[in-house]
Amino acid sequence: MKIRYHRPAPVFICLLISALLHIGFSPQSKADSRREITDMAGRRITIDSDVNRIVTSFKPATLCILSLGLQDKLVGVDTSSLRDKLNLSVFPGIADLPGVGSKAMGLNYESIMSLSPDLIILYAQKDGKELAKQFEKINIPAIIILPENFDGIKTSLKIIAMAVGEPERSLNVEKAMDYVMGLVEKRVAAIPQNRKKTAYFASPRGLYSTATGNMLQDEMFTKAGLINVAHDLEGYFQDISPEQFVKWNPDMVILSQHSKSKIIRKLNNPAIKNVEAIKTKTVYKSPSTLSPWDFPSPLSALGTLWLANRAYPEFFDTLDLLKETDRFHVKIFGKSLKQMNGSLNDQIYEKP
Repeated sequence: MKIRYHRPAPVFICLLISALLHIGFSPQSKADSRREITDMAGRRITIDSDVNRIVTSFKPATLCILSLGLQDKLVGVDTSSLRDKLNLSVFPGIADLPGVGSKAMGLNYESIMSLSPDLIILYAQKDGKELAKQFEKINIPAIIILPENFDGIKTSLKIIAMAVGEPERSLNVEKAMDYVMGLVEKRVAAIPQNRKKTAYFASPRGLYSTATGNMLQDEMFTKAGLINVAHDLEGYFQDISPEQFVKWNPDMVILSQHSKSKIIRKLNNPAIKNVEAIKTKTVYKSPSTLSPWDFPSPLSALGTLWLANRAYPEFFDTLDLLKETDRFHVKIFGKSLKQMNGSLNDQIYEKP
């Protein structure tokens, strides 16, 4: 006896596929899944629903959101992010968002609550942890990030991407950062230890306020093949004396992009004229005119490439810095530095 096999009707197959998609393979089911996250303060946070309304409380968090392409979910930001030129260029709508205060001056709890956020991104310092507890009590997810070094920046991106239910978003940014850092590493590796230059970073507070060994700028120096003369100092920006600056005698001086003209005028002080960096005019502003590259954000990778390029131009003679800068901005923000009307603006002295 023959057994006949009946091929399923096309309509049945379509219905079956539709059912499978509805049960477990639709994009919506991924976003709706329960997510348990450990933030950078070691807190366990559970997120049960979609995240469509995000509030950031400090500028690095806003830059992370823009890097991840999540700007359409922003409903409130820290006050300083409202003035950032890069933010305004990438997401013009940020100018119309309400400001919720700042890490420096304090956040406005009532303003944040009025925005009905699905997710709040907080800092680890000052009152960040206490605020997170307050939001937790009323079942509003709040995550703490700490992007104070390269690993911290990448972890911050991962945590935010996981919180919104789209972990793959952080991979694009990580790849862009790794590509740029690879350009630095393979060149800096060829520099002998005894040929590495010393460097000094002057903060926006003044020429004699410098980045310590605990700060992002120190790690950027190290990855760029430079030795931070203030590496042994601890904490945040620390004040030093002009005598200490002369004693350190750095080969290179980097000023914050936000350095005032009175800070730059201090470079003409006869008391420091014999410092190697002053004598050779190896003094630069940290780029760029849009958003600083020595700041906790993915842009710090570009800042490291720029540092190494300026310190050791002979090892970067085949690299087009502006081309790589535009490539990075397009990859992360969708627009080149040129398209955003930005520039390096890194020169203190006129080029010979």
